[in-house]
Amino acid sequence: MKNHKVLPAVLLLGCLSCASFTSPALLAQQASVPEMEPMVVTANRVARTADETLAPVSVVTRKDIERLQAQSVPDALRGLPGVMFVNNGGAGKNTSLFLRGTNSNHVLVMIDGVKVGSATLGAEAWQDIPIEQVERIEVVRGPRASLYGSEAIGGVIQIFTKKGAQKPAFSLGAGTRGTFESSASAGFGSSDNWLSLSGSANKTRGINACQSNTSAGCFVAEPDRDGYSNTSVSLRGGGRLAESLNGELQYLQFNGHNRYDGSIFGGNEAGSNQQIFGGTLNYVPFDAWRSSLHAGQDTDDSKAYKDGTFVSRFMTRRDSGSWQNDVTLAKGHTLVMGLDYLRDKVVSTTAYNVRSRANRAVFSEYLADVGAFSFQLAGRHDDNEQFGSHNTGSAATGYAFSKALRLTASYGTAFKAPTFNELYFPGFGTPTLQPEKSRNREVGASGEWGENKDVGKWQVSVFDNRISQLIVTDPVTFTAQNLSRARIHGVELSASQRWANTSLGANATFQNPKDHSGASSEGNLLARRPRQTARVDADHDIGAWSFGTSWLGVGKRYDNAANTIHLGGYSTWDLRTEYRVNTDWRVQLRFENVFDRRYETAYLFNQPGFGAFLTLRYQPK
Repeated sequence: MKNHKVLPAVLLLGCLSCASFTSPALLAQQASVPEMEPMVVTANRVARTADETLAPVSVVTRKDIERLQAQSVPDALRGLPGVMFVNNGGAGKNTSLFLRGTNSNHVLVMIDGVKVGSATLGAEAWQDIPIEQVERIEVVRGPRASLYGSEAIGGVIQIFTKKGAQKPAFSLGAGTRGTFESSASAGFGSSDNWLSLSGSANKTRGINACQSNTSAGCFVAEPDRDGYSNTSVSLRGGGRLAESLNGELQYLQFNGHNRYDGSIFGGNEAGSNQQIFGGTLNYVPFDAWRSSLHAGQDTDDSKAYKDGTFVSRFMTRRDSGSWQNDVTLAKGHTLVMGLDYLRDKVVSTTAYNVRSRANRAVFSEYLADVGAFSFQLAGRHDDNEQFGSHNTGSAATGYAFSKALRLTASYGTAFKAPTFNELYFPGFGTPTLQPEKSRNREVGASGEWGENKDVGKWQVSVFDNRISQLIVTDPVTFTAQNLSRARIHGVELSASQRWANTSLGANATFQNPKDHSGASSEGNLLARRPRQTARVDADHDIGAWSFGTSWLGVGKRYDNAANTIHLGGYSTWDLRTEYRVNTDWRVQLRFENVFDRRYETAYLFNQPGFGAFLTLRYQPK
């Protein structure tokens, strides 16, 4: 390791050590205001606190994103309980998320209430979502098909973009590997009528995405830097249309230009464009009834090139709509009922026999809170043009013995509809495929101690998810088939503690993601999924300065289903500091992978080594 890479890490670690010995008097002067329990919308389709959801949830706020100095959405989510990312060669390269050991297309992703993701691949382009447009991210672990339908086998992740009448703000940043970033935002109006606009741009020279190998990995030898750039714009507006009627419109667009190591068949350069429209009307005729209409559209357009020559295009469009009614039956008793509609459409240079399909659904949910006892029951019926009808349900209960201890238990079923590639891609798709199905059992315990400035929280979740009719590639015909079944069971542990101006958080996931479709009764590990992951974060404020560090640990994995290609475990350290010049101006400095650890999340695909990034932020209070 080169000395110039180690020195910044040593200096910042020294500052952190000094911070830990700050006098109690100074800490008392800098005591922060107690934080409210975060509200979660995604878990139950209605706003409830994280404790009331009865589901394991993580909420990443704008404050968390800026504290971590995250440069992407994967940066902000990496290391959360049950979350594992696989990246093919650095910034802008294909990035997959595995939630609780399920497949990368087993998580439902929404942006501002609109279902997003490619209908051909079945997954969202995590690498392209602009982090500077994000206000909050909610991660709900465990099946939620009884409320959302297909895809929610592992859980649901919803991203909320910035909104409201915010003061003008901007940021400028630069770092290693020729990285440059900028963003700006502004809001106008009042709490009743408002308009907000934000935009961002970033560019990096990147790294050599893939090791030269003509028989694996990228299957080519192109030892060069693979750069990436991204631009985005977001526009949101809302207002009160009448005494009991309000509405909102939103638009988000992000464009990526990506270079990678590839061949004449898949290209070595890609341009992507994703556009998300959404609109909502909320009508509250009286206090006990709230009715909402929501419509949205997600267009995902990707074009591939080989040395500037056009190779292929894949464009998918998802049109969605919902009508939801929330009725308060009595104090602590809520009934949620609604209808959902989704149509997927494909436009491509590849010939698909079927290019569109529609799904209609009806759902209901009952929420009860009586003293220390809570109960939630949900059910849904989906009717799909391609595979017919499917029913899902869930039940959860919880009892709070005290603030220090609450026990929960839940059961839920889920399914995943086959993607257009799995159904109709020439030479691979099988039109008779059936949806993948799952049954998940879960028990949990949580609690907290302390109050005000010194508060601590803990949570334990034990889960057992059994998935049948898994879609895999038949080793004989090389076509998609419902051949596999898997069992993923494990435990998630998390705890956090805050002492005045110091905070410490840690979590760990221990899971056994096994493929039980083979001859072995033990089964192989599902590809690219580790048995253990863990993360620790520590932050401390000293006057105008803030210092923090994050450690991420990932266990060994296998890159293939046969478990013959080994990927070693790894750990990385990130360090960060911030100086608040005044209430409006901040300077941030981040060091990532400070010990320059070499590792792979996918076989033969490189990961960035040491990096340093400096950011200037103007953000009026």
